[in-house]
Amino acid sequence: MSDRSPAQSPAARPADTYESDAQLDASALDDTAYLAKLGYKQELNRAIGLFSSFGVQFSSIAVASACFTTLIVGLGFFGPASFWSWVIGGFFQVFIVGLAVGELVSAYPLAGGVYQINTRILSQSRNRLVRHPWLGWQSGWWIVLAHAVSVAAVAWSMVPYVAGWFEVESLTNTETMWWALGIIAFVTLINVAGVRIAALANNIGVVAELVGAVLVVGALLFVSHDTQPASILNDTGGTVTNGQWLTPFLFAFLLPAYIISSFDSTGNAAEETRDAARKAPLGAFLANSAAWLYGILFIALLYLAIPDVDAVMGSDTPVKYILDSAVGTQVTEIFEVVAIVALVATCTMLQLTGVRVLWSQARDGQIPAAKTLRKVAANRIPVNATLVLFAMSVVFAVTASFSATALAVLAGLTSLAWALAYGVVVTSGLYGLLARKLPARPFNLGRLSPLVFVLAVAWSLLLVVVLIWQNPEQVGGGMLGAIVVGAVLYALIPKHGRHSEGAPHVAPDDVEASA
Repeated sequence: MSDRSPAQSPAARPADTYESDAQLDASALDDTAYLAKLGYKQELNRAIGLFSSFGVQFSSIAVASACFTTLIVGLGFFGPASFWSWVIGGFFQVFIVGLAVGELVSAYPLAGGVYQINTRILSQSRNRLVRHPWLGWQSGWWIVLAHAVSVAAVAWSMVPYVAGWFEVESLTNTETMWWALGIIAFVTLINVAGVRIAALANNIGVVAELVGAVLVVGALLFVSHDTQPASILNDTGGTVTNGQWLTPFLFAFLLPAYIISSFDSTGNAAEETRDAARKAPLGAFLANSAAWLYGILFIALLYLAIPDVDAVMGSDTPVKYILDSAVGTQVTEIFEVVAIVALVATCTMLQLTGVRVLWSQARDGQIPAAKTLRKVAANRIPVNATLVLFAMSVVFAVTASFSATALAVLAGLTSLAWALAYGVVVTSGLYGLLARKLPARPFNLGRLSPLVFVLAVAWSLLLVVVLIWQNPEQVGGGMLGAIVVGAVLYALIPKHGRHSEGAPHVAPDDVEASA
């Protein structure tokens, strides 16, 4: 094989060497050349531009549509005052963690996102325990889990509305599960069809999300309806007892932690993005910022239109209840349709980006059955990895059907998995930044980088504590179980299947011939 650059894949670095990636420059080479410097050859199809990159992240958030189906979680914890949890929590998600992850994605624009970033940075440490690949692998496993469970959560949240179109109401958990499984299967078919089809579906979803966002905000602004005073944004809806507001306020951080997340979605699709070191982080930042700002406007207008706080707090579909009362059922029904279209795109993108992490681990030989999972079909889609993520989402949906608060549990597990993985990556990023081990990168916060990374570490730690605290048995216990499963899977990785020298690559027989 040809000579390797010092920036080999994390699995390729010999245990007794301590190379630095600081000599690399993500802005000096084109996508294929820089990918080669990082130890890989181009295997996926680069078909994603800035708008589609923006769309990957924006669809992963789908703020208006996600609020339509999951605002009930924030209301349940802190009533209409959860508006402030969105404002504050969303700010830290976008301008602290999101920016920090964006800078790291610019340095390492690789499929695998957090897994690749963590493993590459930590592998440069002289401390044998720190540079052990297990931590990077485990953070990648958490991201795979987060995407798998979020696909199940989004599908589950859509069911009451989709079923309602067929005049099916008052579903049991088991019935909801079957509807959710059908939605998961549908988005899997989209992803198996090819990245261009998925990108088209995503772009349609982005347009639907924007149309829905403009429609509902415009209606709330210009359709005459009774409004509450601004003080309703401080109304806790009976969730606070004895003046102890801090705990429910913190618990309501689940809303922005769940909706504004998946910060490396564009990074996971970086090997399918043109000019990825620039466009992947920029697309994510623009999408995150737009989602946060729109969420402030949407949630404020929505809460100001609440006809009766007690009735809204007791509703299974509070946003629909508010909109029906404020702007009429016709507008609500139109918004409901475009919201569901947008959420289908969200499911599609969440699965697509999660698959890229799983495929990246398989490409490095860092997962059981790696040879099978790293295969790509003739249309350059990792079909086997896609089917595995589909199966994982099915397991989560089936498991959730046994809980009375299935959606809240799924949202909590998703948020915790993301918070843990991003907490580890911003911590390793802070180490790489201070130790000057990161490649030069076009998306760079300059002198603000150390401060942003320190705040990102602190915020991630707070989120982890809060998310476990609000449901220690199901969310905390579920995540502990996931970590144990990850440890078992890691132990089962065949040692002979790992790359001991040179950069991993996809062998010719890993690309299936066209039928």
